[in-house]
Amino acid sequence: MERIIGIDLGTTNSLSATVFEDGPEVIGLDDEASVTPSVLSWTDSGWLVGREAKDRRISNPENTVYSVKRLMGRDMAELGTIVKDLPYKIVEAQRQLVKVRVGSREFTPQELSAEILKKVKLKAEAILGESIGKAVVTVPAYFDDAQRQSTRDAARIAGLDVVRIVNEPTAAAIAYGLDEKKDGYVAVYDLGGGTFDISILKLTGKIFKVVATHGNTQLGGDDFDRAVVDTLKARIKQKHPDAEFNDPETMQILKKTAETIKIDLSLTTETSYSFALPKLGLLIEGSFNIEEFESLIAPMVEQTLESCRHVLHEAKLTLKEIGEVVLVGGSTVVTSVRKQIESFFGRPPHVAIDPYKVVAIGAGIQGHLLAGGRRDFLLLDVIPLALGIETLGGTFSKIITGNSTIPIEESETFTTNVDDQTSIDVNIFQGERELIKDCRALGQFKLKGIPAMKAGFPLVEVMFRVDANGILTVSAKEKRSGKKAEIEVIPFHGLTQFEIERIMDDSFEHAIDDFNDRQLIEFRQTAERVFRGIEQTWDIAEKALGAADREKIQKQIEVVRQSMKGQDSQALKAELDMLGDLTRPLADTAMGQTILSELQSEV
Repeated sequence: MERIIGIDLGTTNSLSATVFEDGPEVIGLDDEASVTPSVLSWTDSGWLVGREAKDRRISNPENTVYSVKRLMGRDMAELGTIVKDLPYKIVEAQRQLVKVRVGSREFTPQELSAEILKKVKLKAEAILGESIGKAVVTVPAYFDDAQRQSTRDAARIAGLDVVRIVNEPTAAAIAYGLDEKKDGYVAVYDLGGGTFDISILKLTGKIFKVVATHGNTQLGGDDFDRAVVDTLKARIKQKHPDAEFNDPETMQILKKTAETIKIDLSLTTETSYSFALPKLGLLIEGSFNIEEFESLIAPMVEQTLESCRHVLHEAKLTLKEIGEVVLVGGSTVVTSVRKQIESFFGRPPHVAIDPYKVVAIGAGIQGHLLAGGRRDFLLLDVIPLALGIETLGGTFSKIITGNSTIPIEESETFTTNVDDQTSIDVNIFQGERELIKDCRALGQFKLKGIPAMKAGFPLVEVMFRVDANGILTVSAKEKRSGKKAEIEVIPFHGLTQFEIERIMDDSFEHAIDDFNDRQLIEFRQTAERVFRGIEQTWDIAEKALGAADREKIQKQIEVVRQSMKGQDSQALKAELDMLGDLTRPLADTAMGQTILSELQSEV
């Protein structure tokens, strides 16, 4: 059967998974190699993606892009204040599209996400030794139609056929094999780098049913980092009142420092920091303790608990009725988050599977099922927010209510308010408020050719269909005349079919050159890291190797240096492999371990 992999396209990191002979697992040689940081850095030869891009956040800040997932399916107004905290430039384009400006070029979030998906796809193909064309891709449960469409478009640009879009909390439940446990309710608390969801699943036999979901697509670990950055800025301002932090390099240094502080405080109660701000001519030192950090993030954690209360109310459940709690997302490793969740639900959460991996593994299992693998369960997901149309006076008429199980099809019949009206504009919205000004506009179309009739006489049936991927199609039919119109909703700020095809054509046309150029850059960077590893541990080599072996290594280093000056990526890779072979006798030493891990991570 054709393999269908699962992909977790994350705000901070992305990875893939599949079902092997020994069971489901992420695709990678080790933990580091399996994870692709969701970071891109623009070079003269195109995009670097992943760890190589992350390494350039300080040296090339204006051309290095991260947290793309927070831009997906959003317009400038919806992004709000996060725009000013990003070191790269976001601009508004036609049809409310936002684009990222890098140098003289502009890219949509879909194009940027596609580059990340391409990297994940290439890694999977290299490790599995086969071509990958289909995937199950996960999205936050609270992603609306525009965000889901954008994710599907990104995958298509990356050359992937998305056979199913699965909500991340549902994928996590699948990964835990909760279908094999006793019947009951499961709460899945998913706090990632940029998004938060809480979902309640009901397990009945082999049926997974999401009964309610709630969340915030603009709340996550990035916001924890931002709170720490704000504190660092305030501390610096106390000693240096004239300090400004608006240049991209300074913003990236502060962001990186905040991430390190956050990670350290998940392991210890206090951490020190020291970093230079070259643009300001300052060396900053200090310490951060766990109490300070927990105080900063407390309001955000409380927001997640409010969502937990809301979703329990929607599901008409009490805390005592929740049998299992599952944690998903890297931000759930933060100590205070885990303590708060355990306190709220009154039970320790599931953490047996790495929160970073659990969504990808669940998607991999779902892909295996869709490819024909044996796993007997039925997956019933929900849409997060109500869908409907604008009616008289700017009111929002809900046709499908929030937390409805998908796939679903619902219709309502409307009429006209003006005599002799021959066409009707159908304006489509998503939200939970009563007026369309408080809801999100998704798209519009016109039903034309209605025979002239008195107001109130036409009967216009509006049908909403949401498929298993959460993608919306809307149709309208005037029953007396039989006139019909239909649209698969492309959000106002989504990509048109023409734009997607143009992007794909450009990608195919330059695919070979782009791939060679990107590999060349990546292999050059790998070589530099290998050289540093050899230099730092050469004293071990002098003790462990004979003079002849050391001389071979030195000669091969020069061969690699010469190959780095050329334009043939495969030739450089071959010379790097040879250098790896020469150092293999040192595999049990620090130098051997470093070099081999560097080379393996590039597979």
